Amino acid sequence: MYKLLPSQDDRMLKGILVGEVAERRGAVGCFRANFGRDGRDFSSTWVDNQKHLNTRAFKKEFDSVINFLRNNGQEPPFASRKSLEMFCHTNPDKELAAHNCWYMVRTENYSYYFGFKPHSGDSEIYCYAFDNRYLLPELAGKHELPKKCFSTLPSNGKRILLWRGQSGYDSFDSGVENRAAVRVEVDKDNARWGVTRAQEEAMLAGSMFGWDTPAAKPFRYDEDDRVKSTPSKNKEKRDR
Repeated sequence: MYKLLPSQDDRMLKGILVGEVAERRGAVGCFRANFGRDGRDFSSTWVDNQKHLNTRAFKKEFDSVINFLRNNGQEPPFASRKSLEMFCHTNPDKELAAHNCWYMVRTENYSYYFGFKPHSGDSEIYCYAFDNRYLLPELAGKHELPKKCFSTLPSNGKRILLWRGQSGYDSFDSGVENRAAVRVEVDKDNARWGVTRAQEEAMLAGSMFGWDTPAAKPFRYDEDDRVKSTPSKNKEKRDR
């Protein structure tokens, strides 16, 4: 059902996953576990990065992933310290036991990055969980502002050209008067440049209100292209 795949892309794990970094990458939280003295116990803790992303749906899937890695098959990697060591030794290309390398489980909605350190004396398993709604655009560079993009004036729907870092806009007369038709043209040309609607909205906000405003950050937009409210930065630690 779930498969641990080698991953060399650990860009989202660099730095402390709090504040804007956590928001951009969709960091849900961090899971840590060890096998105890007997090598078969499974003691774990969880720390929220963004509590509002730790939803019931996430908890259900995360528990399913961990339970699968603990109980599925003859020698699941999380069954014991010995099982984890065997998993590491049968994947010599990654040498997980000796280096800071990662394995990943990616589902439709979430990505889980696992690091393993048998006999570390502390956390032998650690996992960073991410919401794909934020992580995948971050990896694809869609949370950055483009050099330029088209948009429409909120007041009259006229087509305009925006430049990153510049206030105001350049007029762009395409000869189309109908507001809906202009919107179609703008969407088509921005898509050709690889610009998302969230990036366009962030560019428009930056050109109007300043490039340091929260609305000038593409990751701050939800699925309806509206600026999200700032999530709570409180962190909670609990046994899982």
